[in-house]
Amino acid sequence: MPRKARLSPPASFFHVMARGIEGRDIFSTDEDRRRFLSLLSTGLKRTGFACYAWALMKNHYHLLLRSSEQHLSQLMRPLNAAYAQSYSKAHSRSGYFFQDRYKSLVTQDQGYVEELVRNVHANPLRAGVCKSLRDLDNYPWTGHAVLMGNLQAEFQQTWPVLRRFGKSVEEGRRGYTASMADALNASTDMLPAIRKGNTDRGRSSPGAYVIGDPDFVKSVLGRDRERRLQIARHRLEGLAIEGLADKFATAAGITTEELHQRGRANYRSDARKVFAYVCHRMYGFTAVEIARYLGCTQPPITIAVRQGETTSKTEAFVNVLKLLRP
Repeated sequence: MPRKARLSPPASFFHVMARGIEGRDIFSTDEDRRRFLSLLSTGLKRTGFACYAWALMKNHYHLLLRSSEQHLSQLMRPLNAAYAQSYSKAHSRSGYFFQDRYKSLVTQDQGYVEELVRNVHANPLRAGVCKSLRDLDNYPWTGHAVLMGNLQAEFQQTWPVLRRFGKSVEEGRRGYTASMADALNASTDMLPAIRKGNTDRGRSSPGAYVIGDPDFVKSVLGRDRERRLQIARHRLEGLAIEGLADKFATAAGITTEELHQRGRANYRSDARKVFAYVCHRMYGFTAVEIARYLGCTQPPITIAVRQGETTSKTEAFVNVLKLLRP
């Protein structure tokens, strides 16, 4: 039976888990763990994803990620493949490494993210690897010690997490610590509103879960279904990205050469961001295609699309977009 397509709405939170085949260890040494975190850091930079929580256990790992415009698979497939290859080489092993595909849960950002942060970071405590919160404060293989300011990890989001627990870093740490203490007194299942992402076992149903209230679950499934049915506008119109660049430049009153010129805080740089937004959101070009055309890497395009959406609503570009709409 074909594998079910995954839910991957943009700018969403995902709880991702992967386990070693037959429950085997996937981290045998600290060097293995450092290698995995290095690959994760590289992947986050490449895709524009953000990591809010993480925990490396002996035979599995947990990640809490906020996605960019890219599909979750753009981060996870290269990460797992590269790590499996490096582990096998380091430990002279062969054969399958992970137990099937990684699991992913789309979560609502209304209290659920905070629960997932503490749920992920509590794993060493529940497994008995750490005996107390004091031990966890300096344990190097979760994001907890980073949030507490005792260790550093460049890929770990710190203030975006702590501000969910307090109005300052210190207040956030106190609130987060209190939340962790509560988590230890709770049952293992801290996510009372987990709902399966699909009850239809048909071929087109997505293989994922959704955490949230009924309206959120319905919204995620609806948006995913709509995305799967949508055909990119540039394919419908038979338009190459070069042709769109000509149309956009004419509407914006600049040249296509100016679209390729990087700059800051001027109309041309704003136009470049709006162009990235128009290419991706209105015409369906991928971030890779846009980056290739503009002569840059993929992560800046992800950022440009997000900024371009805001800039496109300003007076300078409202009429430009009107000229490009069907």
